Amino acid sequence: MSRIKVVWTGEGTYPYVTGGVSTWADLLMKEIKNVDFTLIPILMHPFVTLKFDIPSNVTDIINVPLWGTEEPIEYIRNVKFSTVYEMKVKTQVNPKIEKLEPLMIMILDHIYKQKHDLEKLGDMIVEFYDYFHQFDYYETFRSQALWEIYRKYYLQYYKDIEEDEPTVFDMIEGMRYLYRFFISLLPELPKAHIYHSSAAAFCGLSCIVAKKKYGSKFLLTEHGVYIREQYLAASRNLMPIRTKEFMMGLITLVSELNFHFADVVSPVCNYNARWEKKWGTDENKIETIYNGIDISKFRNLGITKEVERPLVVMVARIDPLKDIETYIRTAALVAKEIPDVLFKLYGPTLDKKYYEICTNLVEELGIDYNFEFSGLTSSPELAYNEGDVVMLTSISEAFPFVVIEAMACEKVVISSDVGGTKEVLEGYGYVVKPKDYQEFADKTIHILQNPDIAREMGLEARDKILTEFTIDDMVNNYSNLYKRLYNEYNLTQEAIVETA
Repeated sequence: MSRIKVVWTGEGTYPYVTGGVSTWADLLMKEIKNVDFTLIPILMHPFVTLKFDIPSNVTDIINVPLWGTEEPIEYIRNVKFSTVYEMKVKTQVNPKIEKLEPLMIMILDHIYKQKHDLEKLGDMIVEFYDYFHQFDYYETFRSQALWEIYRKYYLQYYKDIEEDEPTVFDMIEGMRYLYRFFISLLPELPKAHIYHSSAAAFCGLSCIVAKKKYGSKFLLTEHGVYIREQYLAASRNLMPIRTKEFMMGLITLVSELNFHFADVVSPVCNYNARWEKKWGTDENKIETIYNGIDISKFRNLGITKEVERPLVVMVARIDPLKDIETYIRTAALVAKEIPDVLFKLYGPTLDKKYYEICTNLVEELGIDYNFEFSGLTSSPELAYNEGDVVMLTSISEAFPFVVIEAMACEKVVISSDVGGTKEVLEGYGYVVKPKDYQEFADKTIHILQNPDIAREMGLEARDKILTEFTIDDMVNNYSNLYKRLYNEYNLTQEAIVETA
């Protein structure tokens, strides 16, 4: 069998950002050595640095920044300036916007739920891809003709709306979202046996195009439930209601397209599968593959704590989805019972405003002695080993690496009941209702005051991980899935040749 070619796509993760999805991707590429990977990471901007050592079987990286560029294809395609100039002139002289009009209307019909024909829309997205390999993206989107198509539809849709009437701002924001997010379709897509998306998001659109154009198999792995997380983010966002309506309509559409066209959907826990079925995924193509970890790295290291105090550790980015406020409030309650306790938070600050909210809360509760922002750690196994308890207070997760890594380190984990956490932790740690800081505190106090129970639970937790959640388990499952899809691809290609 020749080497399998896989194009991996992701958003805001590997290889430029650390976190659970990036850890998974890094393990996948380093451990499955008989596969050649091309990476297509979608980025917020082009000014990023690698956070991982790229393995030798990654043959190419095609970065796709959505913001921070004057010319959308500047960092995406390796083209000469003269080629870009020629495309611009061609677009300015005769853009042939009439080719885009049916697609624009079809997208808007789906955003506003006037139609639901995902198969036809998939074909039209391929036309969109082909169009922008002939005409200039920037010049097209700034053209009066395309704006008129959009404006006419928008005004017609809202003509009878009296409450919360849309504004010019709403209209412009909608067009801006289309412009930015469909940049994800600009790279030259290489031919490959398999396209593997790490989210049911805009990074999956290239997988749909490759499936339609080349017959590539489309594998979709859901870590967090993208559509659920976007709804949670939208509920906190103060954007105008009509802008939010457009945004969520677009995101829902893109998720549904991913679920519809994927040949296999491999959630990282059964909890995710419930959401995927809800959004129309055929349950026959859902195959759960749990994450795995390096059990030689994540283990009881027998280290001595720097400070002899009862210690609680959380490893999480400072972000509203991680609900750091509940962690802080838990610390305040535990400190009343165990005055010497220290709560450490290891993780980067992704949301500066939220970081200020958290630091102000620490000050307001008067727990400076009991709470520490410890910054980003490159050695989470050391952080877990420090703690007497490891905590996770997220309001949204899929199947967090933090939980299984800490369990492998023989630690008692107390986690909010989110995603598939219960599938691994129940019976081997504590699962708590999200935001219930009183229950988090009660469980923490119990463990800190009963070290023998903590020791026994920690040993049982590691046994659970050794049985079901190792790297070998995960890698074997994906390796077998890649081989199966590779064989299906070849059979399809042979059938095409025979009927030609």
